[in-house]
Amino acid sequence: MTREYDRSVFHIGLLLAAFCYAGDPFANYELEFSYITASPRGVPQQVIAVNGKFPGPTLNVTTNYDVVVNVKNKLDESLLVTWPGIEMRRSSWQDGVLGTNCPIPSNWNWTYRFQVKDQIGSYYYVPSINFQRAAGGFGGFVITNRKVIQLPFNTPDGDMVITIGDWYTQNHTTLRASLDVGKELGMPDGVLINGKGPFKYSSIVPDGINHTTLDVDSGPLPDPPNDLYDLLFALNQAMSIRMAYGNWTENSRGSYNRWDAIARSTTQVFPGGWTAILVYLDNVGAWNLRTVNLDRWYLDQETYIRIINPEDHEQKTELPVPDNVLFCGVLEHLQRPQRTFSSARSTIKELSEPCYLMLMAFAAIVYMMI
Repeated sequence: MTREYDRSVFHIGLLLAAFCYAGDPFANYELEFSYITASPRGVPQQVIAVNGKFPGPTLNVTTNYDVVVNVKNKLDESLLVTWPGIEMRRSSWQDGVLGTNCPIPSNWNWTYRFQVKDQIGSYYYVPSINFQRAAGGFGGFVITNRKVIQLPFNTPDGDMVITIGDWYTQNHTTLRASLDVGKELGMPDGVLINGKGPFKYSSIVPDGINHTTLDVDSGPLPDPPNDLYDLLFALNQAMSIRMAYGNWTENSRGSYNRWDAIARSTTQVFPGGWTAILVYLDNVGAWNLRTVNLDRWYLDQETYIRIINPEDHEQKTELPVPDNVLFCGVLEHLQRPQRTFSSARSTIKELSEPCYLMLMAFAAIVYMMI
């Protein structure tokens, strides 16, 4: 009798566990944003590190995974983290930009949760407010294919995540103050590759500079443009999307590439020119269109689009407001005090609240039966 009872309880437990974890897998990350002192260009300066690293760690997930990222803000100012290029299907609450999300206050944490649905590729995460991206806080975000999805090329021998960008040796708060009074940032002090440098006008690295050498064995490459300074090569490539010089008119529609235009999350706009972008309004929520140029973005060269489904009276096509939503501005009085949980328990509850409660109830029943 006891053996049969134990076996029944065991089978019920297995069924509950299978019910709770039969969906798409989860990928869990803890990211702590804090200041450290580094010398990427040989001059000690304050940078924003993620988990003590500059740049931050690369997040590796598989397509269709549910991604849970607990962000801890150890900075002395508010923080928001965005994921450029990641399609936040049905939920703009996880996009990490002002207008759809309130900032994470200093010494608070906030958990992002989203699904990387049907996406494969290399992306990145980065702070989206307070000009903090000029101080770091960025890292790679790689989405790989599931084994059931065949790639159109052979499996690479290895992967290297390379981040390249302009860099200033001034503190991001100083740069921010210059923009606030109408000043220009001027030329960057150099370029960083994976947080290291410099390679300003020479391939010779000065003494005392921490740097990394990458050995790359490549196969045959296509012939480059004949003229090293042939700017039309890049322009013609860009114009294959929907781009031209001068002012856009109704007649410009006839020049659009309607046959093999590419899908991308960013595109170029040359000085004195225009670019036409087709935006698919198939994802309900509030979304942000913005310039990638950091100082222009900071000065509000952005706009928002609110997409609704008028036939969805029960709000089935848009996820509800998350339980941990932050309130700010005129709704700041609705903000609940920050609650602190142990990492393990908060992760379990974050992954599946109904399953968590069900498993706890099952444990209580078994305890009473014993």
